[in-house]
Amino acid sequence: MTANFVTAFSVKSFDEPDKKRYPDKAEVDLVSVNDYSVARLILAPGWQWSVCSKPTEQTEFCQHNHLGFCISGTLEIATPDGLKSTIRANDTYAIPPGHDEWVLGSEPFVAVEFLGAASFGRPSSRGQHARM
Repeated sequence: MTANFVTAFSVKSFDEPDKKRYPDKAEVDLVSVNDYSVARLILAPGWQWSVCSKPTEQTEFCQHNHLGFCISGTLEIATPDGLKSTIRANDTYAIPPGHDEWVLGSEPFVAVEFLGAASFGRPSSRGQHARM
């Protein structure tokens, strides 16, 4: 396991993000605190990775690592080998590469992500992680 250290004090607000991205049926607000990128994801009802993101990501399945906390809404995740899970409000989650995901119901899925945040919604990222 890699050790991470916070070396300086930093506070940022999603009210004034460093960057905003608007992929299909989604909004991504990005802030950078020291060497870390954090994203607020807002995925609209009807959003599905294989429909909305696959054309720009250019991979068969989502190749991002996700580490986050769900604020509201519901997201279903499925892997090609049949594993399924549902993320709901107040759930924390870790999702490895190789999955599809979609919003369930009529409420947007809102989450804060700490891993994979900088590359989410970036055109043609092919799951490659990068700073904002």
